[in-house]
Formats: sequence, C-alpha cells, structure tokens
Amino acid sequence: MDSEKVIEFYNEYVDQQQDVGINERIYEMFNRLKKHGLHAGSTVLELGCGIGTLTFLLSKKISTGKIEAVDISTQSVEFAKKRLQKENIYLEAHDVVNYKPKLKDIDFITLFDVIEHIPTDRHAELFRNLSLIANDKTLILINIPSPAAIQYDIENNPEALQIVDQPLPINFIVNNIVAAGLNLVSFENHSIWALHDYQFFVINKARAYKEVKLSDQRNFLEKAVKKVERTWVKFIYSYK
Repeated sequence: MDSEKVIEFYNEYVDQQQDVGINERIYEMFNRLKKHGLHAGSTVLELGCGIGTLTFLLSKKISTGKIEAVDISTQSVEFAKKRLQKENIYLEAHDVVNYKPKLKDIDFITLFDVIEHIPTDRHAELFRNLSLIANDKTLILINIPSPAAIQYDIENNPEALQIVDQPLPINFIVNNIVAAGLNLVSFENHSIWALHDYQFFVINKARAYKEVKLSDQRNFLEKAVKKVERTWVKFIYSYK
C-alpha cells in the first residue's frame, strides 16, 4: 500500500474523528492504562494517536511525566497540536512502524486500534522496533478488533472499513512478538459494542525467568490471611 495514499486517507479522516470525539473505546483504553499503573509521573509513547483524543485523556492524568504521540496523518497531528499545547506533550507526524522516539525511559507504549491498519508484511519490522524502544519496565499495550469482528465487517459492513483493515489471527501476532524478543504477558477477549468484538494484549521485553516467591512479597497480615485460607480449604475439602 502506497504510504501517500494512506496519509491522504487519514488526513481526510480528521473531521470524522472530530465528530466521534471521545467514545466508549477510547475511554475504555484510558481506564485500562490506569489499571496497569498509569500515574502522574508516567511516560507514555502513543503510536497511532489520531487527532489526540486519548492523548487528551492522558494529559488529564499525567502532570509530571511525559507524553509522546505519533500518527502517520499530518493533518491529525496538526489538529492535535492546536488543542494540546502543554510542555509535557510532544506530537509528531511519522510512520509508526519505524518511529524512533525522543523519550528514552518509557513506561507504556500504546497501539490502540492501530496494527490492524498496518500491512501484515510490515508487522515483523514493527515488533522489532518496539523491542528496541522498550526497556525492562516498559509495558506495550495493544488493542485490536477481533479477527471475527473485522471479517464480519468485510462481509456485511465494508463501508465501515478503513483503507487498510484486516483480520489479525492471534498466532500471527504472537509469532511476531516472540520473534522480536518480546513476551506476551496477557491476552483478553473483551467487549465494547458487541460481544467479544475486541482483543487486548499486554507485552513486555523477554527476559530470563527469575523465581520471585509470592510469600516473600507478602506482609505479616497478608501471610496470616493466606494461612487461614489454606487451613479453611483443607478443612472444607478434606480428601483422604
């Protein structure tokens, strides 16, 4: 796919994004970031920021940290720059596949409803770049429509599709994750507008396994509660 055509498509998509504003999906992604530890001092690299709706929500939470937001659409980034004039927000128009961020100590990299719009022959390059950008503490968060949901639109609602919009089987994504030296922490089917219409991935850098015993992480009260639980289970479910 010619990148100029993609840029042109998303430049013309600005008005539609503005009409949609902050919808359920975007707010859901913001809440998921908070559940994964987003705080006032977090550093976030947002790849595929569009007109900056999630960036705007992030700016409400991040005060001492930094946000770097990137999108292939020059018009989307210009729109966001006019509305997000804060010293801790940096916006740039660039291809997200091979983008090299200014941030060096990144807590979160987000690709929310982005990779299904990147041609599959570029996914290996994308994940290799993510692996280079990430550090040992970085969480890479990816949200995509489920393959079944996209296939349904291909067959029943093609006018809703963007210039590149393809089903991404989980094995294809996982293979790229592993090949890039990354690790799948968790995967979840979830629902926003229809049952199981989205999938959420949490990824980090692959590293040698180190045994960290949960018992060593508990305080005195937590250890006491756990001991009571074990005793209770043995009493209720005696199996001799």
